Formats: sequence, structure tokens, C-alpha cells
Amino acid sequence: MKTERVGSFIMVDRTFHFLLGVNYWPRRLNIRMWRDWDEEAVRLDVRQMKELGVRVARVFIKCEDFADEQGNLRDSAARKLACFLDILAENGLGAFITFIVGHMSGKNWAVPWASFEDLYKPESVERTMRFVESVVERFKGHPALAGWILSNELSLVKRAANRGEALQLLRSFAYSVRRLDPNHVLSSGDVPDSFMQETPNVKDIVDYVGPHLYLYDSDEVRHGYTYSAMLELYSCGGKLPVILEEFGFSTLQYSEESHARFINEILYTALAHEASGAFLWCFSDFPDESDPPYEWRPLELAFGLVRKDGSLKPAGGVYSRFASELSTLEKLGVHAKYKRVTSAAVVAPFYLFRDYEFVWYKQAVGFDGLTRLVCAGYAGLAAASLQAKIVYELDVENAFNWAKLLTLPSTVAALASTWRKLLDYVEKGGFIYTSFIRGYGGFKALHDSPTHLWAELFGVENTLEAGNIGRKVAGSLEINFEKDLDPLRRGDTLKLTLPEPVWVFTAKPVDAEVIAVDGSGQPVIFASKRGRGKAFLSLIPFEAIVARQEKVEWMFCKLYEGLANAAGLERPYVSSDPRVEVSAFASESSDLVFTVNHSSEVLEATLKTEKLVKEVKKLGGDAELKNFRNGVSLSMPGKSAAILLVQR
Repeated sequence: MKTERVGSFIMVDRTFHFLLGVNYWPRRLNIRMWRDWDEEAVRLDVRQMKELGVRVARVFIKCEDFADEQGNLRDSAARKLACFLDILAENGLGAFITFIVGHMSGKNWAVPWASFEDLYKPESVERTMRFVESVVERFKGHPALAGWILSNELSLVKRAANRGEALQLLRSFAYSVRRLDPNHVLSSGDVPDSFMQETPNVKDIVDYVGPHLYLYDSDEVRHGYTYSAMLELYSCGGKLPVILEEFGFSTLQYSEESHARFINEILYTALAHEASGAFLWCFSDFPDESDPPYEWRPLELAFGLVRKDGSLKPAGGVYSRFASELSTLEKLGVHAKYKRVTSAAVVAPFYLFRDYEFVWYKQAVGFDGLTRLVCAGYAGLAAASLQAKIVYELDVENAFNWAKLLTLPSTVAALASTWRKLLDYVEKGGFIYTSFIRGYGGFKALHDSPTHLWAELFGVENTLEAGNIGRKVAGSLEINFEKDLDPLRRGDTLKLTLPEPVWVFTAKPVDAEVIAVDGSGQPVIFASKRGRGKAFLSLIPFEAIVARQEKVEWMFCKLYEGLANAAGLERPYVSSDPRVEVSAFASESSDLVFTVNHSSEVLEATLKTEKLVKEVKKLGGDAELKNFRNGVSLSMPGKSAAILLVQR
């Protein structure tokens, strides 16, 4: 199985082949797999995986079972790995082999050739590469091999002291593997907020980025949109392929039925957002509950598609149905003949993936707090049925060629050079939207200004009095529109409940239009025409508010719909319900349309389109296609999806 990075996708034997996978430990043996090897138990598992439609298994070399104190590969363990790979090959499955384990399921396991404190030191890296090279040399030609992964969540064993230390280890790994095996992809396997998963910094080192996403939320729809947004964030505008390397929940946390609905939602979401694969955590539940680490982490006993007795959970049926649909979609040309056309982008701030002196915002709110602002901005676009990507601020010029609308959600600050580039972009016909934030909750950025181009770009004058911490907005908020921003009309009101106070700037127009005021009459949304384009500014940080609401008031996406219409963006298929996400992929005469209901409610949704629709056929998913007259009509159970072939 040859795998390679081609553009923003991982190709399998030179074609797009969605890497539908599982993270694997044997049902009967769990983490004792290599120590207590049982070939027949493994064979039973692999046969069941094949029946479910699993294409690849992510497997783990537990270091203490495979190597000595010098990093030398134990021959007895290598023979077991060879047997396992043979079993996979016999059943047509591939393997992503993970090296430093390291961390696993709530325990840090010994790495014989290095203490945890020394993992990034040169002598330990040399031993690690000796181990890696011995495995690669031995198994690089095996027909089951699909890829190489440096670690399982190495930062939970020991986080690198700095970015340079982490990337040096990753570069050493990439060099060692590629020198011996240029025919299989590689990645880091680390946690989402690690240095080794920062797409802009690793895009020239690894072949894909593989986020491990276990997200929680009080709003189920925002929860679903956040998975969409995180896939886009890690792709970074198509800079690097993405495989959702881990996702899932334990059925000791939630019911089996809820677990199945979630798996359904995320599988279709991953395919719709151009992921190259998705590996569920994990294949099976485990019966030996007193084994470490399950003794003190009992939830880890029940993440599987398969119960501890080998019977199938409801999620197994969901997974199997999705697997059966993939070959039809791939033969049709998903992500090859059918391409997603995007015309909007969210700009992730410069300090997300790079450090600057005295820029402390990421440290103040954390990686999760910062990415939630970006994700809320993405959710606003997606809930308005806009096709969008997420780009990194330092790469923003790459989006100028294809994006007609750029959004900078809840901005504390952007680089001075970025604002200058955006002014040029607007003057040449682009549209931008940003909201500014001075503080929310316990976070305040008082010794900062979001921009130096208040008047030049946005046509406003900052009117805060010197030394003022900002205007406090709390409780409920009314935004009254004084100008049309279709579908919002003059006289319309948007209402939001604030979960906590926000502190905002005040401003007055210089040559900008006042689009909306708040309940006290303060102007809060402005639009300024610059050259052939427009710049929209909100002094209300809608995204920070929406990111922290217990239950999102989804009418806020009307603002994004208005921005899209102002910019003249095409929305090929528009959902009648903001809880239903739409992704459209076009060919010359037909479209593939993915719809995902991020709500747990049954929704009757209509996809409106200005295209002349000749025929609609459902190719996949569990939603019901009702008709396609006056729009495509769907009945969508909670967390359901549909893949439609629309003939034009």
C-alpha cells in the first residue's frame, strides 16, 4: 500500500481512498498485546474489522516491549509485529505504525533507552532514531504498511521545552524514515496543542497533521461545528492533508445510542471537510478491567465499536454503513472530479502558532480558549451555508486569490503588516469583516490596540477616553440595524444574551456608514468603502460571546449571511436551518452535496438553490430525501447526514 501526500490529500496507490480506520489494541489483550501475544485473538479481531469495513489500523509499538536500553529492536517483538502485519495484509487492511509509546490511555509507559526528562536530548534522540530505523528497515516493504507515526501523544509524556526542541526531534524522525522509506507517509501523533501539530510550522516536515479531538460543549450544534472548524484549522487553507487520527467517546460516559449518533455525525463531517481519513478510538472494549491503566481510568474500557464480548455496538452499524458508501463515492470522484469551491476564509491570529515578545494572549486564554474564538467565527459562516476555510494570518496573502470575504473574529490584535495587506486587498475588490475585543470574563487586553488603521481602513475614530478600560456590556444586548445588510433590514434587531461581561471600544464614523447601533444608541457596526471593496467593523465581539454562551442563539449567523451577500458570495445550496451544515462539491454537470444535522432533534430542512436541478439521488447517509421541487427537501434525524448527487 503506497501512500503519498499530493496537494491537500493523502493518496493511496495514486488515488483518493479515504483512510477509514480504528486505533487498535486487541479486545482480549488490550495493552498487553505484545507481552501476552495471542495470534488467534488477533485474527478474530482483524476478521471482524474487515467485516466492519475498516481499511487501516493505527497500531502501537509499546517501547518497553520492543526495545532494550540502547534502543535496539528485540527480535522476538519484531516477529510478533511481522505476524500481525501479515494478518492485516491477508485481510486487505493497512497499518499506521506508532513508535514512542510512551503515553497510552492514562498512563506513561517506560521508554527503555531514555528517561522522560531526557527524551529531547541529543543522545536520547540518537537512540530513538536507531530504534525507528531498525523498524523501518525491517518493515518498509511489507504490503500492509500504510504509514509511520512518531509517537502517541508524546507531549503527555514530556512536553518539549520550546518549539525548536520539539521540531528538531520531528525533523530527525522525518529524515530517518524518508531516507529508508520514501513510499509511505509520516506524522507526529502528538496532542492538538503541541508544537508538533502546528500546521504552519510542520507543513514542510510531515505529510499530514493528525489531530486527536475529544471535544466537549454545552451546545450540541456548536460542538458539531467545532469539529468542522478544527479540521479546517489544521488544514490551514489546504496547506497540509488532515487525518482525524483519534476521535470518539466512551459508552461509559454516554449511552450507546448517543455514541452511535456522534460517530455518524463526525464521519460524514470529516469526509465533507476534505479529511484524508478518520481513525476511531478505538476498535473494541476490553474485558480485563483490573489491568493498568483501566483500574484507575475505567472509561477507557468502553470506547469501542465492539463490546467486550465481541458483539457490535450501534456505532458499529453506523461505521459499517459509512464504509459501504465510500467505494461508490470514490468511484464517482469525490475530491477528484468533484471539487469544493470556497470563497470565504476565517483568519487565525498570528500568535496561535508563533511566539512574539510580550504577546501573551494565547498564554492568557489557553489554546482551547483561543481556538474557540476562531471556531465560533467559522461556525457563523458555516451556519449561514457559506463554503469557507481557515487560513493562518502569516499566510493570509495566499487567500487573496480565491477568497472574496475574509473574517477576523474577536480580534485582540493583528500584525501591522496584516492590516496594510488587508487594506490593499480591500482596495482591489476584497471584503473583510472583523470584530474587536478589549476584554471578556477575566481576560483584558488594555495595553493593546487591535489595529493602527482605525480611520484609514475602517473609516472610524476610536473615542475611548485615555486610561479607560473600555465600555462594559453585560446581561442582554440588542443590535438595531440602521442600514440594510440583507437579509437584515433597517429596523431589524438581533438579540444576544451575554454569558459574562465584555469590554468594548467606542468609535464614531469618519467616513464609514453606521450599519447598526446597540440599545443605548452607540454605533457598533460600521462599513467603509475602500477602492472596489468594503471593510466591516463590529465593536461587539460576537464570536467571543457565541463561543461562551451555554446555548447558542444561532440567529447571529444572519450577520454572516449579510456579509456574504454584501460581498456577492455564491452560496450554491442554502440550508433553511442553521443547525444543518452544507458542503457542496462541483463537477461540470453535477454536484455532490453533503448535509449534516448537528442537532439531536429531527429536522425538516430544505436546501435552496438557484441552480436548475434536473434530478437528485441520495448516495449515502441516514437522512431521508423527500423531494427536490422548490428546493431539496430532507427529513433529518438527530446527528444524521445525507450525501446527495444533484444533476444540473
